[in-house]
Amino acid sequence: MKKVNFSYLAVWGGIPAVFAVILAIVSFAVFMDNKGIFVFAIFVVIGILVAIPIFLESKMKKMASALEPDFKAQGFTYQYKFEANDAVYYIDQGGKLGVVCRFNPTELQFVDLNKVTNVRTNDGKMGWSTARVSCEFFVDGKKVRITTLEVTRGRLAMKDQRVLEAISKADQLCALLNTAKANAKG
Repeated sequence: MKKVNFSYLAVWGGIPAVFAVILAIVSFAVFMDNKGIFVFAIFVVIGILVAIPIFLESKMKKMASALEPDFKAQGFTYQYKFEANDAVYYIDQGGKLGVVCRFNPTELQFVDLNKVTNVRTNDGKMGWSTARVSCEFFVDGKKVRITTLEVTRGRLAMKDQRVLEAISKADQLCALLNTAKANAKG
């Protein structure tokens, strides 16, 4: 599975990042005396750098939706779709797993479920709280994590409703993957 398409990433992430860096350098070199223009330029730089990951995720979801009508032509009919921050996962109970990655959203890639091992739910429990809940598995020795909950600041109690829902969703993903894996062998 190719998670990164460097030409795609260079165009949609690299060019805006280079523009932001050039704008920052010009701001420090030219606009330092004019505080109003300098502050505005720095806010534009920060805005561009914050917007790049948001834009890439939005583009991935739009491109995944645009690819969906062609799935039947590829012989792929999914029963379950899960959107995570790094990819869109399509699970076919007949034994296929399709993935559209954030940094390579131009194609539907298939994961050989016969190579998937150690499918499990990771509740991220530390004491009585967690910051991340995910469904995890290995493909060719590389860990793949489908995050169902991620807390950026602080932690949530294990009995919090959001944590319980995330654990339930991760358990459901694991069950669907195990079913699809069993069907892939048969």
